[in-house]
Formats: sequence, structure tokens, C-alpha cells
Amino acid sequence: MKCIPLLISMAVFLYWSEVPAQSEQQIKNLKTFAKAYGYVKYFHPSDEAAAIDWDAFAIYGASQIEKCDSEEEVLQTLQKLYGPIAPSAKFGWADTPSKYDISLLEPENPTDYELTYWQHKGVSLGMVNRGRPYESVRVNRTTKVENADPFGNVMISFAGDRHRTKTFKYTAWVKMEEGSEGSLWFRVDNSDGSTGFFDNMQNRPITDKEWHLYEITGQIDSLAQSLSFGCFLQGKGKLYFDKAELKIKEGKDWVVVPIENSDFEGGKLGSDKKSAIWNTAGYGYEFSSDTMTKYEGKQSAVIHFVGDSAEVRGKPVFEARPEFGELIEQKLGERITGQIPLVLYADKEHTFPASDQTELATLIGQVEAAPSEATVLAVRLGNVINTYNVFQHFYPYFDVVDVDWDAALEEALDRSFTDKTSEDHLVTLQKLTAVLRDGHISVSLSGTENYTPPIAWEWVEDKLVITYLFNESENLKVGDEVTHTDGQNARDYFEEVHSRISAGTEGWLNYRAKNAALYGPKDSQMTVTVNGKKVEMTRDMDFYRERRPLLPKKDSYKEINDDVFYLNLDLVPMDTINHLMPRLENYRSIICDMRGYPQGNHNFIRHLLKSNDTTEAWMRVPKIVYPDQENITGYETYEWKMKAKKPYLGDKQIIFLTNGRAISYAESFMGYIEGYDLATIVGQPTAGTNGNVNGFNLPGGYRINWTGMKVVKHDGSQHHGIGILPDIYVEKTVDGIVSGKDEFLEKAIELTESEISD
Repeated sequence: MKCIPLLISMAVFLYWSEVPAQSEQQIKNLKTFAKAYGYVKYFHPSDEAAAIDWDAFAIYGASQIEKCDSEEEVLQTLQKLYGPIAPSAKFGWADTPSKYDISLLEPENPTDYELTYWQHKGVSLGMVNRGRPYESVRVNRTTKVENADPFGNVMISFAGDRHRTKTFKYTAWVKMEEGSEGSLWFRVDNSDGSTGFFDNMQNRPITDKEWHLYEITGQIDSLAQSLSFGCFLQGKGKLYFDKAELKIKEGKDWVVVPIENSDFEGGKLGSDKKSAIWNTAGYGYEFSSDTMTKYEGKQSAVIHFVGDSAEVRGKPVFEARPEFGELIEQKLGERITGQIPLVLYADKEHTFPASDQTELATLIGQVEAAPSEATVLAVRLGNVINTYNVFQHFYPYFDVVDVDWDAALEEALDRSFTDKTSEDHLVTLQKLTAVLRDGHISVSLSGTENYTPPIAWEWVEDKLVITYLFNESENLKVGDEVTHTDGQNARDYFEEVHSRISAGTEGWLNYRAKNAALYGPKDSQMTVTVNGKKVEMTRDMDFYRERRPLLPKKDSYKEINDDVFYLNLDLVPMDTINHLMPRLENYRSIICDMRGYPQGNHNFIRHLLKSNDTTEAWMRVPKIVYPDQENITGYETYEWKMKAKKPYLGDKQIIFLTNGRAISYAESFMGYIEGYDLATIVGQPTAGTNGNVNGFNLPGGYRINWTGMKVVKHDGSQHHGIGILPDIYVEKTVDGIVSGKDEFLEKAIELTESEISD
């Protein structure tokens, strides 16, 4: 290992660690850099810009700009930063505008060149998932992409018919290499060719560098033919996998299903045995065993990315394109303007004009040396600037969300100067994105512990009420009002929690907040005041792996009475509904519970439709070639086009229960119920957030998910921030919580009874 002299390493540390007090001018300077950053990154098609590490460039650029004392210095720094990667971009003074000389963009023999430019369907540049429905293409230029599958997978499959209708629990111990992301997964394949239960932890990826036990639970379909499950590594990095276990519930007991080599102590992964074995899949991944890093025993299974990269030529993804000579001409600061070409000529070797290679090499070296720890000011500033630009150019709901996004940028930059820890920076990123009112937005930090005390609570009748106790308590009971938390008034405490959550509707905000307000490090203390007395609690329950599975389970389905049947669409898979269909035909009323997330059962809608679905274009991915979402050239549209199916159940009394927890796929489902007036909707507005999730990582271990497409109601009106509205509104009561009543369901049953009396 090459040693760095102590004096040099200390100088580097001091260079990046010095944190001056920010001034109003510094914030303005950083905003100027931020504007230029987004324009060049997403819309200027030079080879040099396409090859730069934009995460690190944001950090290095911010470190240079925040030291500027005047706009003159900012202008000089912009030219120095962007000159090597965008040699045709010009920065100057707004009070002395100059006409851009287009001839500088024309090579001597233009017929030997092609035109190159950016097209974005949504955006995939810099995103985690780079593919349909989101795609960014630099037309007529080759881009280096990973020559590997999206993930490497270790899995096992065996017959599942003997476990039909049983509840299962699949667990395994997993440890990640820093910066890696993985998941457990479980899938049921049915005898009719359909996929039944499926969970791949999409919204809760594994990133922790320490060993943890992860779990997937559910119900095996009644038509189950085979069960498949395993663990995968997504993208680059390394994953360690150990002690996998499958349990089936028999009566009140959990029974372990024997799985060969479930502890990975013997046999090679993917070996060719006739009995059940672990198989591997994923081009560009290496599968092996590790004797040094294991949870227990002699060794663990390892998935390791070893793929290389390949050159792929960019082809147009839609017709619209900018014309040669079109520029981004924008005021970047109070006096500074930018002129940035949208289209360049390019031959096989490079885009024209090429930059000075010495200057480019120097810049690349400086960028590559940029730090990635959020304890460094420049990292925090760079992450904020990076995040701002993703939404500035691609967030599809600015037209319906009332937000001053530039003011939010200023506030986040200002906070970045006083933040000290990774957790401080997490809060800043959360507050920055919360104002966008996007229920899909989540900002996470790798390694963050989400432990809670053994209670559940929520706001009911304008009071913070304990709704469930996981352990017996002498000092607390269900229905108690919490007036203070850690010495702070409960309402003030939640106001701070709310400021970190992005939500389209109050229902989703309350759902997220009631859990987030309990989070903290493992074994940390929390004090609540109940009945005038302070009660100490310990956060000793892991929210995802321990707490959630212990919450009371509702019925998947049941007969309410001779006339009324209940389906919990959050739990019951489609094949079970198909199995129940002959029974459903005999009931006068069907109550469908959509206070959560559907279990792959949206085909139930087909039995409520009298004729085929004709709605179109309610999902819309913007086609973007210009910055700031100006002059959007159209949309790539999607829809479900569902066909009516027998038996027809729409002639019965259909009631849907819903609330603010219903988001995304649940709202696509509910969009049909509302749009075609297929049922009476009882409860509260849904989350008001729909559309495929997009996501990106930031230096320091941060991940931000968000909504990348626009979704409207079936009549074309606004869905975002509104959701599906109930026909009959229901509120919970404290008395209902204490007595254990489901007041939403009771209201639905009351409606079925009134139908009889009518």
C-alpha cells in the first residue's frame, strides 16, 4: 500500500474540512452554480460532460464556489469548472449581453459529422434503475453501460402444492458491502400459469453493512404449484447471505421446511444435484462461499459484481428534438448569464469543439479526489445541488404543487453550513424534498436504525392516542392520550416530524408520521407524558423486522352474514378470489377493503365492469428536450385496458373501504372504482400519489425515491395531492379504539343493512 506523507494528508483533510460561516452572497453564488450544473448535466451533449462523475463534480464545484467573495470570482470559477467539460458553453454578464457565435459550433466539414442532443423520457441519467418507462439518451453518441444483468441472484425452487393456503415466513441473514443494495424475494407460481404471491422488498432494500435477519411473510396461493425464493444483489458491490429458513404455520405452530444446504456449509452454489439445491443467475456476477465473513458456521454464500462495461449507441426515443443552434440562454444569478448549446456536431472520435485535454485531465483529477462523507461541507452542498436539479427538470407535478423550489434550495444550502453529522444532512434532504408533496418521496441513509418503543399511536379526535401495546404495561393502556414527548408538546413534536415527510394528502402524512415519530437508534430512550405522569420507554423493536409482523392481522376474507361477504384486498391474492368466485355470486353485498396495498388482485375489477375499459393515457411520462420543464414535447402514455370478465358482480351492492394509506398501485385500482362508479367508497381520501417510482443515490450513503411520471384520474382531472375521495367520510374515535371496533367496516355493514330496509 502506498503511504501518503502525514503533512500532505493533513493538508488535504484541512482543505476539505474548513467550514466558514455562510453569507447571503455565498448562498446566491451556490445557486448560480446549481443552475449551471443542471443545464450542463442534463442538456449539454458534449462527450466530456457525459463522461464526468456528476456526483463528485457537484461536490468539487460547490467547494470552489462557496469560497468566492464576489460575482466576479464566481464567473471566473464557472468558466474554470465548466470550460473543460462544456467548451462551447459561455458565461458572461447580464448587463453586457453578447450574441452567441453559432459558427464556433460548426466544424470545417460538417457532412462528416452527426448531430447529437439529449432526449429524456422522464429521466434515467443518474438514476438507479435505467430502463423502461424512464430513459435518457444522448442521440448518436455511444455511452458506456454495464455489460451485466441488473442483478445477481441465488435461489431455490421446489413443489408448493402441499403448502397451499398456508401462511409462511421466509427469513435469512444478510450483510452488505458498503454502497451495495440487495433484497430477499419470494414468489409463488400457480398451476394456471399465473404468478401468485410475490415480494422482493422493493420499497425496503437491504443496505446495512452489519448482519441482520430479514423476513418476508405472506400466504401461499391455493393454486400454488411451486415456491421460489432467494436473495439478490442489485448492481455493483457484494452481498453475503447465510442461514436461510422457511417456516409454514400449521395450526398455532411454525414448522420448519427442510431445505438442503440452507446454511451454505456444504456444496457449491448452482451445483447439479437432483435434490433441491441453490441455483445462481446473473451475467456479470460471481457466486462463491466466504469463510471469513459469515453469520454463523463455517461460511456464507456470496454474490459479487464482476461485470465490465460496453459501448451502446444512443438512438432517438421519440420524434421531438432541439434544432442545431438552439441555446439555453438563462440568467444564472443576479448578474451572471449562461449560453449553453443544446445540439453539437460529433464525429466518431469526439463532439465538436473538443476541450483542452490538459485542462480536462486536471479537472478530472480534482473531481476524483472529492470526498464523499457528509461530515464535509462540500458533500452536503453538492448533494443538495444534485437533488435540486433532479426535481427542477423532471418532477412532473410542479403545475399542481404550490412550492417555491428556488427558496427551498436556498434554505437547504443554508442548513448545510450548520449541519455537522450524516443524520443532520439526512434531515436537510428530507426537509428539502418534503415541500414537493410527493408521497413516494423517501430519503434514507444507509445504516440508519429504525427502532421504536413497544407502542403504536396516532392522532384521533385531535389527540395523540396510544392505539396498541406490544408489551403489557403498568403505566400505559390503549386509549391513553400522550400530551408530551421528550418534554415537548405532542403537537409541536409532530410538527417537526411532518416537516420531514413528503405527502400528497393529510392521510398519507399522518400514516407516515405516526411511525416516523417513534423512530430512533436501538435501545435509545423516549419519554412520554400520559395522565400527567412521565413514562420512560426503550426503543427496542426493529420496525421492519420485529414490530410490523406483530401488529394485529385482519381477516383475508370472511362471511359477515348470509347477505354480506368481506374481501381484504390488502391480503387476499387473485387466485384465492377466483376460488371464492362461485360463493361471491351468492351474496347481495361485497365489502372490499383497500386500506393498504393490493395483493396483485386488480383483475377483480374486471368482474365489476359491465363493458370493456376504454380509458386511455391516465399514466403519462413526459418527453423532455428542454430544461426547466419548459416546452414539454409530449407524453408517452400508458393504461391498463381491462376487459370485462364473467361472472359479473357489478349488479350487487359493492362497497370499498379506503384511507390515506392506499397509495400508488392501490390508487390505480381505486381509480377504476371511482372513474367507472363501480362502488360506494367509504373512509378517507387516499394518498394522492401515483406513478412508477424513480430513485437515485447520493454520496454518503443516501437514497432518494420519487415519482417520475404524471398520473391523472380517468376523466383527465388532477389526482396528485387529491387522491380518491370517499362518498361517505368516516373518522376514527377514541371510544372505537378502546373497544377494538373497526369503525370503517361497521359503517360499511350499516350501509348493507340500510339497503335491505330500503
